[in-house]
Order: sequence, then C-alpha cells, then structure tokens
Amino acid sequence: MKNRILASLLVLLLTAMQGFAQQADRQVITKFLIEGGVEYGGDEVLQVFFTNGEDQTMRAGQGGLIAVGGELQFKRVKQLMFRAAIGIKYNTTAAENANIRLTRFPVHLTPFWKINDAFRLGVGITTHLNPVLKGDGFFPDINFSSTAGPRFELGYKWIALTYTTLTYQAKSGTSYAAGSIGAILSLTLPNK
Repeated sequence: MKNRILASLLVLLLTAMQGFAQQADRQVITKFLIEGGVEYGGDEVLQVFFTNGEDQTMRAGQGGLIAVGGELQFKRVKQLMFRAAIGIKYNTTAAENANIRLTRFPVHLTPFWKINDAFRLGVGITTHLNPVLKGDGFFPDINFSSTAGPRFELGYKWIALTYTTLTYQAKSGTSYAAGSIGAILSLTLPNK
C-alpha cells in the first residue's frame, strides 16, 4: 500500500514539474505544492522529566511539518482537484542536553471538492514512512510501522484544518494512536 502511494505521489510530482509551461491548452492543470503546519494529538509515546521539576509529554501525532508535492485541477470539472505530497514531521523535547526527537515522513493523496473559489473539502489517505523515536543515548531508538488512514481537510484559500487517524506499532507489539488535528498553510506555483 505504501509503495503504491509513494509511486502515485512521484508520478504526480513529475507531472506537476512538467506542467508549468503552456497551461492554457491543457485539460489538466498541474501545479507545484508546498505545505507547512503544526499538528497535535495521539497517544503519549514519551514523558521527559527535567531537573527543574517540569516535564514534557511527546505524543505520536504531534509535530511541525513541511511537505512538497503537486496539485491537479481539471478544466472540465472545475470543482475537482487532487493534491499529493511527501514531507517530514518533526517533534523534539525542550531538553538542552539531549536531542530526543520523533521523526516521520508523511505521505498523502487527497481528492478535493472545491465548494467555491475560496473553500475546499478533501477526504484522502495518508501514511507515515519510517517513524522513529530517537533516544540520543538516553534510551535505544524505537522504530515504528505506520498504518494507512483517512485524512480530512477543510481549507479556505491558503489555510486549512486537517484531521488524520492512523496507528503506529512498535516492534515490541505496542500500538499507539498517531492521529492528529492540525493547521496547515499551502502554496501552489504557479499561483493562478
């Protein structure tokens, strides 16, 4: 499943890169996509205690993300649009003497229905490639596998709210809900 998603994303990216020239005569309009945002949610995967008495909880679904991909629009069905992207999602602790972090590479493919020129609603699929909790010598690194799950997005122009639901599983067999809610900003090029 992950290989099919990644292959579809790569095809969309290559198509988007070729689509910058002479868009006027094409039935499919392709654009380059850049996304960035923050997400929060999921089960607790780690709690860190600091020497000043404070603590910090890391959750499976939280982190900042940046992604690149492509967007397809159809001249005959102007309300229909597809977006696909791959990126990095990162979360770290506030510790000064350690770089404990949770990294993963989200991949999503989302069809959208454009309600009008400003609003869009999307329901697609996402997965996270190579989720790893790095212990930086304080504990062994923990590698997870990720399920594929639904991704919902409600957008207004360049900003959107997202909701995803998926699960991480450690090699020990422990499962963590890694779903999240988030806010993302997106930019397409060319922006016309």
